[in-house]
Amino acid sequence: MKTRHFALGGAATIALAGMISVMPTASFAQTASRDTNVRGSHQSQPQVSSPAEQQRTRELNLKAAGGTSQTPASLNGVTAPTPLPVVTAPQASNGVPGYQLAQNDNAQQQYQDQQQQYQQQQGEYQDKQNQYDDQKREYDHNIRRYDNARWNYNDYPTAFSYRYDDSPRLRRLYLIAEPSQQLANAPVEGPSGAWVGRIRNVETGVDGRPKRVEIALNRRVSVWVDPGDLRFDADDHVVFTDLTRDQLWQTPGATVESGDSY
Repeated sequence: MKTRHFALGGAATIALAGMISVMPTASFAQTASRDTNVRGSHQSQPQVSSPAEQQRTRELNLKAAGGTSQTPASLNGVTAPTPLPVVTAPQASNGVPGYQLAQNDNAQQQYQDQQQQYQQQQGEYQDKQNQYDDQKREYDHNIRRYDNARWNYNDYPTAFSYRYDDSPRLRRLYLIAEPSQQLANAPVEGPSGAWVGRIRNVETGVDGRPKRVEIALNRRVSVWVDPGDLRFDADDHVVFTDLTRDQLWQTPGATVESGDSY
């Protein structure tokens, strides 16, 4: 075997040295490029979604499954009714609910209406009572005139001068012995000097003194009076009184006899 030796010139030697110096650099560049491809392949792998994102994705998919995200009611032109506002009871300044105040107002109004109705009924009752009193006075007046005309005594003696004092001639009834007998049917003269009636009866106590005296205003009506209102004139057999005939008519407890008793 023959061995050939090449003698390189200066320029060739420099070129060859440059190639040798470049070769390791190229090999490093290729190695770096492969590493970069490896890392890039790891970075391009898909990322995993979180559970919340997956739920959101499913909801969107469900809404879009029919081709629209609108509700069937809106697609059919049906408008959902507007919810009614929540009504709360108004509160008063003192914290009492408004409906309770309304109830109180209704109760107060009802009470006022009842009071007004009661006052109206009272007024009507008072009017009827006044009318009744007027009619009764008219009736009493008429019956008095009727009784006087029909039942009045027509056998009175001539009137005496009216006297009503403590003179010795006039005697108080409690000083009279046997007053029921002495005063029987004695005419009674009033302050006007007119005869007002006759003594019908004398009621005495256990001591024999008169307790009350019955005066007949006419032959039908009589009243009871106090003996202290009477004075007796034994000489003329006349009784004087300080009571007028009208006062005697208004005395309570009048006794009415039957029309044909006399």
